[in-house]
Amino acid sequence: MWVALIGIVVAAFVLGTLLIWKGQGGGNGSVWDLMAVMVRYRNEDLQSFMKRHREALRHGAKTGDYVGGVCNYYTLMSQLITMAVGPFWHFVPAWTGLTYKQCHDRFHHTMAKFLGAKPHDHILEYGCGYGECGRQVAKISGCKVTGLTMSDEEIIGGNERIYQAGLQHQCTIKQGNYHDMPFAPETFDKVFGIYCLKYSSDLETAISECARVLKPGGHLVSYEIIVTDKYDEDNKLHKEYVDNICHSTCMPPLWSATAFRLAAKKAGLILKEETDLCTPADGSWYARFERTGVFGVLENPISIKLVKLAEALRILAPSFTEFYERHLRHPTVDFVKAGRLGVVTGSVAMIWEKPKLK
Repeated sequence: MWVALIGIVVAAFVLGTLLIWKGQGGGNGSVWDLMAVMVRYRNEDLQSFMKRHREALRHGAKTGDYVGGVCNYYTLMSQLITMAVGPFWHFVPAWTGLTYKQCHDRFHHTMAKFLGAKPHDHILEYGCGYGECGRQVAKISGCKVTGLTMSDEEIIGGNERIYQAGLQHQCTIKQGNYHDMPFAPETFDKVFGIYCLKYSSDLETAISECARVLKPGGHLVSYEIIVTDKYDEDNKLHKEYVDNICHSTCMPPLWSATAFRLAAKKAGLILKEETDLCTPADGSWYARFERTGVFGVLENPISIKLVKLAEALRILAPSFTEFYERHLRHPTVDFVKAGRLGVVTGSVAMIWEKPKLK
C-alpha cells in the first residue's frame, strides 16, 4: 500500500512540474492546476505563514480587527489564486454555452452596465486586488478607474498588469483602507467592489465611506459572498461551512444581505436593484469547482493522506499539510457544500444610488 501511495505522490508531482514548465499551471481551477500549485509552493516558508495566520485569527476574534490577517493571507495567496484560477478572483454564473473566460467577460459587461460607466467617468474599485475587473470596466467603457487596496503585493502586481494592458492613462492603484479612504468627499462618479466587504468587520463604516466619496446621482455596486435567509446559525452544519470559509481567508463572519441593505440605507443610499445573476437555467456560481473535478479531489480523504506522505518524504515543505487543509481544501469544499444548501451565495449584485442634491 505504501509503495503505491509513494508512486502516486511522485507521479502527481512530476505532472505538476511539467505543467509549470509548459506554462499550463493556471486559469482553469482544475486538478492539474492544483498539482501545479503544490509543486510551485513546495519550498515556501509555510511554517511562518501559518503561524502568522493563526495569530491573526486569534487577534481578529478578540478585537474585530482582521486587517493584519488579510494582508498576511494575500502576501502568499495573491499569486497562488492567480496561478490556480487565472486573473478572476470571484465567482460568476456558469452561463450555458459559454467558456469560463466568456462567463467573466459577460460579467464585466454586466458590471459596467450596473455602474452606468461612461467615458468621462472616474470610477473607484475598492478592495481591488490586482484590479482585473476595474481594468475590464475601463476597457469596455473608456472610463478612468482608481483601485484601492491595502496590500503591497497587489499594488506592485496591479500596476504591472495596468502597464501590460496599456491602460496607464486610464487606471491606477492606490494604497488605503476602505474604512477610511484617502479621498475627498464626492470624488468619484461611480463606486464598486467585488468580494471585498467580506473582510470588513464594520460594514456600516465601509459603506458610509463609499457613499462619502461618491458624487450625488452616482451608483454604488456591491457584488459579495453573503449568507442567505436560509442560513441558520444554530444549524451545526451551516455554521461549520461558514466558519471554515471565514477562517480560511482570515475574515470576520460573513455578512447577510439584510445587513448590506440596512448599512446602505443608513448611509443615505437608495436601493435601485438587487439581483441574483444565477438563474435556474444557468450553472451555479460554484460550478467551476464541480465541473473541473477539483472538488472531488479535495473532498476525498485520500488527498490529505497523500499530502501528509509527501510532507513526510520532504517532497513538500514543512506545514504544507496544514496549509493544504486550511487554504486549499477549505474554503473550496465549503463553498460548494454551502452553495448546494443555499445558505451561502456569491452571485448577488446590489445597486444603490446616492440621491442628487436638491
